[in-house]
Amino acid sequence: MAISELRRLMGEKFPSTELRPGGFLPTGFAPVDVVEGGLRRAAVTEFYGSTGSGTLFLETMLRMCVREKCFAALVDAGRSFEPAGNPSPVLKRLLVVFCEEALKAIKATDLLLRDGNLSLVILDLQMVAPVVLRKIQASTWHRFQRLLEQTTTALVILTPQPMVEGAHVRISADANWTLAAQRRWRSELIQEMPIRVFPRRTMLRIVA
Repeated sequence: MAISELRRLMGEKFPSTELRPGGFLPTGFAPVDVVEGGLRRAAVTEFYGSTGSGTLFLETMLRMCVREKCFAALVDAGRSFEPAGNPSPVLKRLLVVFCEEALKAIKATDLLLRDGNLSLVILDLQMVAPVVLRKIQASTWHRFQRLLEQTTTALVILTPQPMVEGAHVRISADANWTLAAQRRWRSELIQEMPIRVFPRRTMLRIVA
């Protein structure tokens, strides 16, 4: 998608959003809310772990948008998101940007953060090859943080392993799902994920 096209879509989908001041976005996900109070606004949060865990965490964030009546954008660098698998209330509050290259995903995220008109931006890098991820400069994450400080947007970056230097919060999920998990309710699996939250302010490790 061209940057000009992305700008047009943003203007159509989010013409005038009134952002709530600072603080946190309550996720409804106990392991995060108990420790942090929710997702930090104006800050970078990194979620890393298995692809299955990342998918479940993403689903939780999208449900949050419906509950909190806020708007979000998902930048998918691996084309793994399936819009058809999500209910209409979620899609009405979500702008999805599919990118074939990690560099384009970084540029799209940069533009979305500069817009400052979204409560939540999610950058999904889970399906990007490790060799490509290693080419992303550390200065990228620091630039994102500087942009966020001028907004009330929360940025979540999904990665296969810790790599976002300077993230204010790191969340890890080490679940190894079996085939039996496919026969269970996703809401049950979400609550059972072995989550660890690492707030930057203390680097305290919390195990759920």
